[in-house]
Amino acid sequence: MYAVVDIETTGSNTHGGRITEVAVCITDGYSILDKYETLINPKQAIPSFIVGLTGIDQKMVDHAPLFGDIAAELYELLKGKIFVAHNVNFDYGFLKTEFQRVGYDFSEKKLCSVRLSRKILPGKKSYSLGRLCSGLGIHITARHRAMGDAEATAQLLHLLVDTNQEAIDK
Repeated sequence: MYAVVDIETTGSNTHGGRITEVAVCITDGYSILDKYETLINPKQAIPSFIVGLTGIDQKMVDHAPLFGDIAAELYELLKGKIFVAHNVNFDYGFLKTEFQRVGYDFSEKKLCSVRLSRKILPGKKSYSLGRLCSGLGIHITARHRAMGDAEATAQLLHLLVDTNQEAIDK
């Protein structure tokens, strides 16, 4: 089982940035079986360039749960599954840091859809999620929002599994 994850954050690193939104699509590699999403109050200001990129503003997160409020449910959802994300170390690093802050030891096997795409679909001009999905006919319903990107990454994973399951198993 795979947990395809996407997050939105207040910045680009785990030292100063915090998560503002998380989405998870649980999949068997062929179909999405379950979904989870929530805004998260980062307890810090969201920079204007991030608001412009994601559309997530301070009003949207002011009354959202803190990460600690959703940590147990999210931890159980992710536990025992292969953690998949486009540029997996970014999403995984933020979640691992947030889990540590609230007392959880988070450690799951990771799979990067960028690396996997390069391996299974070599020669593309770009492996960014938007360009890769566009070229493969995968529609992203809400670009730079956690669920829109997670659903697109799950569809990409399904295509990659259909194309070459052996490459994923390695």
